[in-house]
Amino acid sequence: MRKPIKFFRLTLFFSLIFLFFSSPGQGENKQLKLDVLIEEALQNNPEILASKKRWEVFKEKIPQARALPDPMFGFGIVSLPTNFSFREEDMTMKELSISQMFPFYGKRRLMGEMAEKEAEAVFKDIQERTNRIIKEVKATYFELSYNYRSTEITQRNKEILESFVKIAETQYALGMGIQQDVLKAHVEVSKMVDDLIMLGQKKRALEGKLSALLNRSPEVSVGEPAEVIFKKLPYAIDELQKMAVEINPTLQGMKKMIEAKEKAYELAKKEYFPDLNFKFAYGQRDNSRGPEAMKRRDMLTGMMEINIPIFYKSKQERKVAETKADIQVIEAQYRAMKNEILFMITDMGSMIQRVERQLELYKTGIIPQASLQINSAMSAYRVGKADFMTLLDSRMTLYRYELEYHQALTEYEKNVASMEAVVGRRFE
Repeated sequence: MRKPIKFFRLTLFFSLIFLFFSSPGQGENKQLKLDVLIEEALQNNPEILASKKRWEVFKEKIPQARALPDPMFGFGIVSLPTNFSFREEDMTMKELSISQMFPFYGKRRLMGEMAEKEAEAVFKDIQERTNRIIKEVKATYFELSYNYRSTEITQRNKEILESFVKIAETQYALGMGIQQDVLKAHVEVSKMVDDLIMLGQKKRALEGKLSALLNRSPEVSVGEPAEVIFKKLPYAIDELQKMAVEINPTLQGMKKMIEAKEKAYELAKKEYFPDLNFKFAYGQRDNSRGPEAMKRRDMLTGMMEINIPIFYKSKQERKVAETKADIQVIEAQYRAMKNEILFMITDMGSMIQRVERQLELYKTGIIPQASLQINSAMSAYRVGKADFMTLLDSRMTLYRYELEYHQALTEYEKNVASMEAVVGRRFE
């Protein structure tokens, strides 16, 4: 009996060696490049395009705000008698007039500057949406990459376990193994088959999400992402917080809105001063009738009008108070948003640092040690010093660690992408 046992153990040993070191076959899918996907999203994503169009709308408001009010053209009849005669009274005339209102000095400038600040705030909204879309593209890309890596690892381990099943069945048939080994190996293979089905469904969902972010047709093939390479975050938390205060689009947009409201406040104080309206009129008079008929000259009229802000207690003062309150509201919102962003950076930074240490531990400790454990178990099993369950458990342990490493790497990259969106810039 010792020779058959030795033969089967040697067969298992070399089969495992072959499967462990063989690389999975490469598919025919084209490989995705993250930078190319980001550029495509920036060009085609509907949310970004809508934000750019909204910015164009606000840019068009700037010259409108600076423009003078439309002049008024008038036509009328002056001093017409009740008998409707244009020749009896000297002051009867047909009049054409044109008038133009000029806001008090400085109002048009302030209205233009206020519109400029509002347009700048909307431009910051484009940057914020761009950063958010980039974050979503990256997160989806990293999840899709994890899906491919998980599929490769699961498929490779499934093939190894299927060889385990064959060996366990052969040993059991020859009376050299127990039925529990066969059943346990079958259960683990079935679990991996179920995992592969779930991974396939998840892959289709991720490809659909990525296509939507890129504004692609769902029928277009997405491709396979490259394997993610771990790189440490090159900035400390305090550096990231300082950058966020300086460049975060949301904070910068709120600053522009504060500046716009300050211009509105200055404009409200200008409303205490009157606007000027200049009017010019030309009156045409008909000649008189009768024996003493005389030729009447046409007449010109010029006039300047001003509005009198006598109801300033209920209008101008209330407008000044309103705009002042608007400034205070946005300033408070800015401080709240700034505090929230600083907290988010601290929280995500701590998480990133923890996952960095976890990834280092997986790379330098856990996975190499689990691989050594498998080699030791294989050697022990080959000479009859370890049972089948020990070998199976060692294989499953390494399988779980490999999946956990790639999952941790994916979460790390997603957290870095979220940090980029919060700070307001991409880290190279």
